[in-house]
Amino acid sequence: MSLFIRIFVVFFALMLAILAAGFALAIGVMVPDVVTVTADPVEHFTFFAVQFFATSFVGYAAFVPALVLIAIAETFDLRSIFYYTLGGAAIGMFAYYGSNISVALENTTDMPPVSFGLQLVAAGGIIGGFVYWLVAGRKAGRWKAG
Repeated sequence: MSLFIRIFVVFFALMLAILAAGFALAIGVMVPDVVTVTADPVEHFTFFAVQFFATSFVGYAAFVPALVLIAIAETFDLRSIFYYTLGGAAIGMFAYYGSNISVALENTTDMPPVSFGLQLVAAGGIIGGFVYWLVAGRKAGRWKAG
């Protein structure tokens, strides 16, 4: 029974980590263009649209590599915060180099291109890895004990 509960916790933590990484990416994309926070509903809608897109991109690009790193951590009882944050950064950079999304979006939107994309995805991965560690990574492999 504890394995079933652990699988549920792992997937819940992974979804929270993907949401946090997508939120970090949306903030990183939107904040340089927004000097002041206003009550303009168009700006709020734009932020949430970018956040939805970033979260869906993070989920699409990071789900399988994250499951591989989680399986390794659960197998070898890796509970270090550095494992999860560096793994998140590696997944973010893998997704950055593995997709050519900036070129695809360059001609379809009027947003200026993101000039610091590698740092942004690494930071999003670190934040996602930290959130996963907070929820599930600290107790990796403990389900085997009892």
